[in-house]
Amino acid sequence: MLKKGIVRLTGATESARINLAFQHDRPFRMVVLLAVVFVLNMFDLAFTQTQLIRGNFAEANVFATAAVDHGPAGIAAYKVLLFGAGAVILYRCRRHWQSEAGAWVLLTCYSALMVRWMIYLSIIEVCISDPVVGAPPLLY
Repeated sequence: MLKKGIVRLTGATESARINLAFQHDRPFRMVVLLAVVFVLNMFDLAFTQTQLIRGNFAEANVFATAAVDHGPAGIAAYKVLLFGAGAVILYRCRRHWQSEAGAWVLLTCYSALMVRWMIYLSIIEVCISDPVVGAPPLLY
């Protein structure tokens, strides 16, 4: 039985047909991966901007620090332009496995960053709400 996207070759083994079907779906997977990474990037931008406004956060990225000096619009422009340039490159090369591997690496890194943000925000909420933890350092 033939399924959509599978080319039947004379004498082809089942693994060859599966490989062809898997390869056919790569452009779609790339679009989905880049869309998910874009959403995670926007969450990172929102978390960064809210913490910068609160004043209890310093940007660790040396390049982004220059953008932070230009206010919220600067950091937003930096993140959108950087992601946009990378996404265009990955999308243009979407038919190659290296491009998909790069998108999976990006997804893994941004997922780890979201876990890091959740840990950071949970610690910050404890520090802000606890008067002992939130006391000025000179009192210790």
